[in-house]
Amino acid sequence: MLNLPFPDRERRWSLPNVVFVTYTLFLAGFYFVPNAVDNYKFYIAAVFLPGLFLLPRAVKLCWSSRIWLSLLAYLGYMLLSSLWSAEFSPAELWVDVRYAAYILAFILLTVYWFERDRQLPDAIMEAVTLVVIVAAVVSIIAFEGLGLFSMSTEDRLVGLGITDNPNPSAFTYGFFGVIALDYARRQRGEKLAYVYAAGLLAIIVFVILTESNTGLLALAAGCALLFLFDRRPASPALIIALCLGAATAIYLAWVLGLLNAKADVGFMNRLPIWQRILEQWQAAPAFGYGYQPTTILWPSGKSSILNYAHSGFLSTLRDGGLVGLVLLLAVYGFAVRTALSMVFKSHRARYLSLLVFGLVCVLVDSDQMVTRPRELWIILWLPLACLIAYELGLLGDDSPSSPGTQAERSPKNIR
Repeated sequence: MLNLPFPDRERRWSLPNVVFVTYTLFLAGFYFVPNAVDNYKFYIAAVFLPGLFLLPRAVKLCWSSRIWLSLLAYLGYMLLSSLWSAEFSPAELWVDVRYAAYILAFILLTVYWFERDRQLPDAIMEAVTLVVIVAAVVSIIAFEGLGLFSMSTEDRLVGLGITDNPNPSAFTYGFFGVIALDYARRQRGEKLAYVYAAGLLAIIVFVILTESNTGLLALAAGCALLFLFDRRPASPALIIALCLGAATAIYLAWVLGLLNAKADVGFMNRLPIWQRILEQWQAAPAFGYGYQPTTILWPSGKSSILNYAHSGFLSTLRDGGLVGLVLLLAVYGFAVRTALSMVFKSHRARYLSLLVFGLVCVLVDSDQMVTRPRELWIILWLPLACLIAYELGLLGDDSPSSPGTQAERSPKNIR
């Protein structure tokens, strides 16, 4: 059965235990808190501020992580680029610096849980997955457009919680669908595994009802990787992985209009946006426009959607130029390298699957990376934190920095 241990088992009301509970509630709050502002305030008051007293050990550890150092370089440079923005505002820079501090503290706290007990972060994610499953079922039942079979925007499902848009909703719910599959696959035969398996089906239905092509592609890619890197590659898991991969490729071809006469409207709407971003970048190719881009307005005074890049990579190129893009690619490069190392050494693909899930979303449907608690905290910063912990040797003998890496591993050490 699901076991949620505590970092300090000797003292019930110690600071680590309190922050552990508030950290878990914060992640679960994405799915039951009615708005982002309340969850944001809860994070600052109940997680960030008390968590600062737990971070010195994690900070010292992380200086040995290439992912962490590359992330500091990327965030530091993007914040620095604010200084050459056309409409530079010290107040806006201070807001972005605070957001970056909150993000880094969130990552460090996740690493801290790994340092206390390697099972803690996975236990948190699996507990939150149960919350997500309940929220998905409730959202589906309450969805007014469930039986209308309409493709209009008004009938796209937006789930419970802080998200107010179908795409981010699909991302945050679909992310935990990958975890549900991983738990159900690894714990076959347990009663709770059937709950996660049924929950995965609910999350799949949820993502379908959001009509988010990106969410569907990310979920299919993450699930396919879990089956592909199963500990028994010759088992039916390999066949399932190949089928999921083929289905993803066919679906992508359909979205691009390669299998029918009409491409997906959402995708086609992104093409002029991406073209405009590239045209902007060409005017400042090396260092970009700065992290505080000029607001683009319609004659009516309404801000233009063309200012939203719909790609984390293109927004980085726009704001930070080639320098920013190279730094972002370095973060992902070190992260993918670490995730693949974990797969090849122990056939543990959870973090690779979650990283790829987030990568698909960031690639075609996001903007600036430094935000207050939004979907990127789930789909990007959480898997990066887990991979930093693995890189530092905090997950046991199969970690790169662990003294026992070169020793022969017992089957009991492979989860």
